[in-house]
Amino acid sequence: MANTFFQSTIPLSHNAVKSIIFRSAELLMGIFIYKFFSLAASRFRQFTSYLIFSEDWIQRCLFMFSRGFSGATLVVLIFSIINTAASLYGTLLWALDSPGYIYRTYNSSLAEHGYELDPDASYVFQLSLDPNTLNDTDKNLPKIVGGELFKYGFNTSLTGDVKRGKPETTEPTQHKDVGARIWLDGEGFSVSADTYASWPGPAMEVDGQKLEFPDECIRFDGGVAEWNCTYHNSFAAGFFEGNLGRPEVHFDDESSNDYDSQYVRPNRINNVWAIYGKGGGTAVMMQVFTVTKGKRRHTFAETVFRATMLTNPGVLFARNEANDLLRRAAGRNATARDSPQLGQIIEDILRAQDEGVSYNFGTNWADSEQTVIQNTWSYFRILNPSNGDEIYSIVYTSSTNITLLRSEDIENPPAPLKPCDRPFMNEAFGGKVTQTNCAGATVLKLNTRFYGTVDTAAVMVISGLGYGRSNISSESMNQQLMEWVWDNTPRMMDLLVARGFAVSVDPSLVGVAIEQMVVAVSGLQLFLSIFAGVLALAAWAALSYGADDGWSKSLLANLVHTTLYRGTAESKRSYMGVTPNVDMVVHGEGNFLVVGERPVVLHHKHDEI
Repeated sequence: MANTFFQSTIPLSHNAVKSIIFRSAELLMGIFIYKFFSLAASRFRQFTSYLIFSEDWIQRCLFMFSRGFSGATLVVLIFSIINTAASLYGTLLWALDSPGYIYRTYNSSLAEHGYELDPDASYVFQLSLDPNTLNDTDKNLPKIVGGELFKYGFNTSLTGDVKRGKPETTEPTQHKDVGARIWLDGEGFSVSADTYASWPGPAMEVDGQKLEFPDECIRFDGGVAEWNCTYHNSFAAGFFEGNLGRPEVHFDDESSNDYDSQYVRPNRINNVWAIYGKGGGTAVMMQVFTVTKGKRRHTFAETVFRATMLTNPGVLFARNEANDLLRRAAGRNATARDSPQLGQIIEDILRAQDEGVSYNFGTNWADSEQTVIQNTWSYFRILNPSNGDEIYSIVYTSSTNITLLRSEDIENPPAPLKPCDRPFMNEAFGGKVTQTNCAGATVLKLNTRFYGTVDTAAVMVISGLGYGRSNISSESMNQQLMEWVWDNTPRMMDLLVARGFAVSVDPSLVGVAIEQMVVAVSGLQLFLSIFAGVLALAAWAALSYGADDGWSKSLLANLVHTTLYRGTAESKRSYMGVTPNVDMVVHGEGNFLVVGERPVVLHHKHDEI
């Protein structure tokens, strides 16, 4: 509370208002000093000193030298010093600025400030959490998510207020041999989690023997998928080293049936998830992406979570540690955390460890027409490809959630960035089409065609959630930090959606908080300004009631009242309702003061009266 009193917290409309307040305080303090010393002069019957108060410094000095050391000199000297100091009262008030301004925030549409968007802003940013700075992170989250989105010097932050529009889905065009998808048109246009996450890749050779992955453990049917696979360790790296959380785009049934699905892939040049998304470690990735086919554009939000533990060859995971990590990673939902199915998965992982093989369990389902979810629980024993020796073992769990946010018609369909001799699509990042996936296209039997555009609009990678090379559950996943992530996931996603819409959808749909610097004063400055006024009023009243009228009048008033109004009722008043003329008249060899046509003449004792 005390600190607030000394800090600038009271806004003012303009710096001129602040200057007027401080200047008025300075003038009022001058009035107080003048009235106070006038009262003091009246007490010491120093009328000449009282008159000298209104003279300049030269006349005051001449007065003090002429009087020598006396009460009159002392009164004038003290008045001069204090009156000079009081003339700096306004400067003192300016010196107390702390800092003299504040930032006031008002909400606006980003469309009104679209010119402030930085065309070179990164679409990827990393949030590294630290238990010691969570409060600061929480406070600054809007600025963190909106970091570098705007040009330097434009003080604004995202609010998470976005007019998302309406997601539009259609009936599925396939029901057999497909997992969960978000269906977008009658031709099979759809988006799903990565269905190949259940498949490690082509067959491998071990000791000259070709091994086949036991794909009978994988079942995709009726919009639901499940896999429960135990397999040779040589396939483990295919799962473990794949990039987690790639949304799969099926542009139509024809391309999907020909295994020509497209992916929203992290750009390995500037997206850290291209590295973080592979291997182990506890991390979270959130992204907003759009998929455009013809004149239809759909915007999605995705959240990916992964938690792992690692142990060295010959060192087994403790049952209690594996159980603790996998149940905590299931989140706050007690039903999911304590489910018998999860208990059975944990037993299967531990059994695979005992048998020296790898294991993978996964589920893929539609939570609604607009949301698909994919979860995995795995035990990977990673081998050295050169000699087949074990390098390390991993307990692994992941979760992917993809949700359709908005469906809309656009004016112009996307055009290919450049020609390609096979089916391909544009790849955009942060609203900019920078490349195609032509070079990586492998399906050649389809006719050359352009699918459309996928745009990775905004990506946030959250790291620091645990030590990736530990076999201790509490070290592998920091519970405090994960609690913070779970608490703030809706808020972070709202801010990320705002950023994604700003660069890839429509800035007019995004609300921002504009910070404007305004002049302000502190409680102390305002108090001292009012205090000067109170002192001036008190001194004026004290002089009016504590001294004769002559001490509260100016030299002009005393001159008029003791000449023109002498002996009348007017002579008792401090102020004149009507001010008579006082003229300087030249007569003979001298000048005469004339008050209301009456000359003022001083007679010496030797003069005749």
